[in-house]
Amino acid sequence: MSRVSNALYEVVYGFARRVLDAVFSGQSNAEARDGWVALLLIAQNWRDSPDLPADLKSLVDEALPL
Repeated sequence: MSRVSNALYEVVYGFARRVLDAVFSGQSNAEARDGWVALLLIAQNWRDSPDLPADLKSLVDEALPL
């Protein structure tokens, strides 16, 4: 389980880094948009998890309604 958690962390970190790099540079790009969509899809799959923070659940619900 630890290896899976670490692998998922690396994936999420990689996508988040793309998004944050674009935000801080002020330069939107396809890589950042794709990273944002991937992060939303990961969160959407965890939508019903009791460990998903409420504000993230709200963000996902607004961005990707069922």
